[in-house]
Amino acid sequence: MHEWKFEFDGATYCGKRWGEEGALPVIALHGWLDNCATFDFLAPHLKNVDLIALDLAGQGKSDHRKHGGAYNIWLDIMEVIAVANELGWKQFALLGHSRGAMISTLIAGTFPDRVSHLAVIEAFAPMVVEAKEAPQQLANAVQNLLDIQGKERSLFPTFNDAVKAREKGFLKLCNADALALAKRGVLEKKGKFFWNNDIKLNAPSEVKFTRDQAQAFIDRIQPEVAIILGEQGFANEFSEMKDFIGASNNVQVSYLPGGHHLHMSEQCEQVAEVLNCYFSA
Repeated sequence: MHEWKFEFDGATYCGKRWGEEGALPVIALHGWLDNCATFDFLAPHLKNVDLIALDLAGQGKSDHRKHGGAYNIWLDIMEVIAVANELGWKQFALLGHSRGAMISTLIAGTFPDRVSHLAVIEAFAPMVVEAKEAPQQLANAVQNLLDIQGKERSLFPTFNDAVKAREKGFLKLCNADALALAKRGVLEKKGKFFWNNDIKLNAPSEVKFTRDQAQAFIDRIQPEVAIILGEQGFANEFSEMKDFIGASNNVQVSYLPGGHHLHMSEQCEQVAEVLNCYFSA
């Protein structure tokens, strides 16, 4: 493994690279408020891949977005394609977890000729809204973005306190997983420690796709999709995802023991077994 860095449109994007050049090219995308260290446990178990795990904008070591808007899910697509172009990857596989899985699905539907494999963990389609809900969605996002202007981020007296806070977060993590993310995502300033995620990531998207729009992306995906879900995972709570999976003839779904971050220390070897089989096909 080695650190990897990419400059695009005046911003720096960072990540980690595993495997060997010439093997199956894979771009791995992490979930909301995580960073590329989410793949630290899984990547060493993947075979015959040249894998780049990115810190998406505003997370990990990558730059924050300079505009004042929300981190709408489609904004990452151009940056991922730019990374593939920089590497000379005309075709590549995608591996996404949670929000990164949703981004991966959108990329595969937007540029179907470029995606050879699509593997997603604990998510599939982006979250959708009814068309009539669009005005309120926009209002909520704008108000939220205004409210967080100048808001102070949470500060912790020690690095370990920052790790403990992540363990007890919205999606709870074991210590090993929280520590891996913290080593990449926690900074220190004047004796205080803080998570370096852009605070604007907490704002809802200004616009979300409708169900028909999301389905249109899924309909354009060319490879069979490998979907990995935790038996105690968070994704099981979304009926829309089950509907999208049920309506798709081109998916293989694997249920494994574990929660939302089952691909980390919890079940990384079992997840790798599924992915190695899928990527080698």
